[in-house]
This record gives sequence, structure tokens and C-alpha cells, in this order.
Amino acid sequence: MAIGGIGSYSSYNSWLSGIYGSGYSSKKKTTAASNSDLQALMKLADEVRSPAYRKKMNEMFSTSSDKTGSSTGDGEIGSVSSELSLANTSDSLKKAASSLSAMSAKDIEDGDALVSTVKKFTEAYNSTIDAMGKSDSVNALSEGLRMTDTVKMHAKSLKRVGITVGSDNKLSVDEELLKKADKNVVKSLFTGNYSPVKRIADRAEDITAAAKNKAQTTSFRNMLYGNSTSNSYGYGSTGIFGGNGFNFATGQLMDLYI
Repeated sequence: MAIGGIGSYSSYNSWLSGIYGSGYSSKKKTTAASNSDLQALMKLADEVRSPAYRKKMNEMFSTSSDKTGSSTGDGEIGSVSSELSLANTSDSLKKAASSLSAMSAKDIEDGDALVSTVKKFTEAYNSTIDAMGKSDSVNALSEGLRMTDTVKMHAKSLKRVGITVGSDNKLSVDEELLKKADKNVVKSLFTGNYSPVKRIADRAEDITAAAKNKAQTTSFRNMLYGNSTSNSYGYGSTGIFGGNGFNFATGQLMDLYI
């Protein structure tokens, strides 16, 4: 998987020594500060890739993804195609949420128009939840958690207007209840710059950017080191460098935080 172990600090220092010579540590006045910074960064990296952190994120999205199979992309978890699929679905969600947030009072009074716009939003939201189940981007999954937390926070109010939050984090719409709902409640939930829907649009935009970055990084990594996980560092043997000798911290840290 893309979030893998980090090479030991000693390996990183040995790599630097190989470039600058055995006297690297004594020649560099800033070595002590740099070493401390690197150790702090690696400690943070260990926390981010901890089983508890990964379990929390994966549990949020795995159920709906497993049920839907490959409807949002045929790639494995963390593959280029999976990350691009997430980028596409979250971009659609942003557009749908923005359209809903921009509805006028007249549009909201039109029951059919309201239902149509809300259904496009919920469908895009559910597709994004599905695609999350195959993402391996720490940033994208973190934004996804913030998005689902926003929805859960307003679950009771959403239910009043006919939108139910399922145990799989996906949304369902009761069209008749939505049409009959208090229009003031509908406006507060769906429209304006401070509405929950606007916040979902913002989260979707961040998810799109994170997924695209992850896809680009994964594609570049695969080109260099292959796309299988045949060695201890999670890189295959079909890339330009054959997947061998990749044991310095900076390369894996670059991949870790995206």
C-alpha cells in the first residue's frame, strides 16, 4: 500500500553520507537541528500511519465500497485509477452541492425542482462515499471524515426535510417529505455560504485536489519503481529503477502525506 513503513533514520543518514562523504555530519553546522526536525517528522508520520488512525478512516468508507463492487472504478485500493475515480466523483459532488447551495427562494418553492436538485446532490455524495472506500490518500480520507462528520452533525435536521443518513454514511431522500418540508429549514440547510451543503462543497473540493495529487504521485512512483508490492518497501520490480535500493526516508515521506 502507498502508506508504508519509513526507512530508518540511520539509513537516511547513510544515504546523505554517501553523497557528501563520511564527514557529512561534522561538515554541516545545521546537522543537529536537521536531525531533530527529521526525527520529529518521522514521529508524526508514525502517528498518521498508525493502525488506529487507518482503521478509523477505512471503517468509515469500506462498507459502502464493498457493497457496490467496482461501480466507482476497477482499480485496487490506492491505485491511480481509484484515486482518479475519487477525484472525478468528488468534483461532481462539489458541482452538485454548489448548485443546491445557490438555489433561489423561488426554486425551493418549486417542489419538483427542489427534489431534482437534492437528488443530484445525494447521488453525487453517495458516489463519493463509495469511491472513498478505494482511496489510500491520507489527505483525501481526512477530508472525507470531516465531510461525513458535518452530515452527521445535522442528521436530525436533515431527517426533518426528508433526507436520512444511513449506517453506511450514505443519504436517501423521501421526495414527498422533502416537498412538504418547512422551506425555512430547507433554506438554512441547503443554501448560503454558511450552510452545511456549502461546507460539503468545500470538503469535496479539497478531496478532489488530494486525490489528484495522490494519483500523480502514485503514477510517478509506479513509473520509477513498478506498481506491485513485491519487496519490503511496497514497490515492485517493473519500474525504471527495478524497485531496488529505495530505502531513504524522503521518498516515502513524500508519498505518505498525500
